[in-house]
Amino acid sequence: MRYPIFKAAWAVSALAASSFAHAEMNQWSVGVAAAYSPAVYKDTSSNRTVIPVIGYEGEHLFLRGFTAGYRLMPMGSEQNIVFRLAYDPRTLKPEDSDDPQIRLLDKRKSTVLGGVSYQLRTLVGMWEASVGADVAGRHNGMYGEIAWRLPLRFSNWGITPAIGYSYNSDKLNNHLYGVSASESARSGLQEYDAGWDGQYFIGASAYWSITRSVRVNGGIRYSNLDSDLSDSPVVGRDTSVMGTLGIAYVF
Repeated sequence: MRYPIFKAAWAVSALAASSFAHAEMNQWSVGVAAAYSPAVYKDTSSNRTVIPVIGYEGEHLFLRGFTAGYRLMPMGSEQNIVFRLAYDPRTLKPEDSDDPQIRLLDKRKSTVLGGVSYQLRTLVGMWEASVGADVAGRHNGMYGEIAWRLPLRFSNWGITPAIGYSYNSDKLNNHLYGVSASESARSGLQEYDAGWDGQYFIGASAYWSITRSVRVNGGIRYSNLDSDLSDSPVVGRDTSVMGTLGIAYVF
């Protein structure tokens, strides 16, 4: 079983987003990234992985790891509407768990999320509000997120602190944390019906341009599930700290 919120691929996708946020127009990059994400499920080990990352940043179109998007206004505009498609790798593979009850749950498969965001750049940072839904028919859940980011750029390095809150529908939360009546009867875990709830997060991403073509990227993010979600019988811990580190060649 894998950590449902910050599975390694999800972590690297977040890293890619921060990596290319400061890229120049029509800039391609390729590289490799490593991610660490602890497990919140019971008796599940942490996830460590290394995968390749490809990115492109155009005036309107962008590709950031597992996310593709299109801006209505040019990059850097004071206000923008952004449409996105993202691979959501959050899964539950019961056979990977050491907990005998968790091993009797149903498998939860990955999906594709589609969404739209409104961005507003101000003197005190960038504000972003997003809504979206499962477009692959895996769970038909919806999500919303608000976030604030403050990009700080210097000669050859930069850092962006961020804080925000994600809110998921009952269908999405049950896909990740719910225990159905049949699963309860089979595993002995208490039946759990998740409602609309979410998590807040705080973190920072950073980059360092070693040369004009070589860039190092990294990030850290702390997340805390709301109390109703942490009451799920499949959850062993409600907080986590994710870390990412990567290097890319910029064309």
